Amino acid sequence: MTCADARKSMRTITKIFIAAAVALFALPQASFAKSKTLDAFVSKISASLVSFDYSFTMPTKKAKMTGNGNVKVQGNSFHVDGNGLEIWCDGKTRWTIDRVSEEALIELVDDSYDNYATNPALMIASIDNAFKEISFGSSKFGGKVVDTSVLTPVSKGKGSMDISGLKLFFKSGTTNLIGAEVTLNDGSVSDFAITNMRFEDAGKSKESFRFNEKTLDSSYVITDLR
Repeated sequence: MTCADARKSMRTITKIFIAAAVALFALPQASFAKSKTLDAFVSKISASLVSFDYSFTMPTKKAKMTGNGNVKVQGNSFHVDGNGLEIWCDGKTRWTIDRVSEEALIELVDDSYDNYATNPALMIASIDNAFKEISFGSSKFGGKVVDTSVLTPVSKGKGSMDISGLKLFFKSGTTNLIGAEVTLNDGSVSDFAITNMRFEDAGKSKESFRFNEKTLDSSYVITDLR
């Protein structure tokens, strides 16, 4: 796998994870019937600044991709840092910073675009009708028996990177989220382990989720699509 292929794969997996994470933490707004575990979990995060660490595996045609990073989510604002990529979003503007290739992309969040995997802020705005829980039961994750919530998008997108299924894994008998499985329309499945989940009062301003492009030095190629 070339460096370019690796960076492309990392961008893909990061976008997938953001979509899953934002879907997860927007669930408190959803109106569908939920299991007691999922209902208790989303009630806990409904007014919180949530942060956690993650690691992932994603099989590709050429190799199995792995990586890790950390996330902060509050409402439709988020910050993801992992595998040389930083993504900042204040709900209106998204900054994607590639520290490896020294590139930066600045773009407005387009609420008319229906690809959740590349536009996680849209998932926040439309989560009321986006996902529903179709089953809740037991399965195995990381070699242990866990409680599993299986969700599906109400209206599935047509793009290959659109999410076709989402599983959330909770420590048995608790509301402690420990992992997730994301399935895309192209059939690929990505597994995420979640650790160090922390909940704080939702008090951060939008400013704290904005990236200051003036901090980038002259070696960066900046594409501003605003």
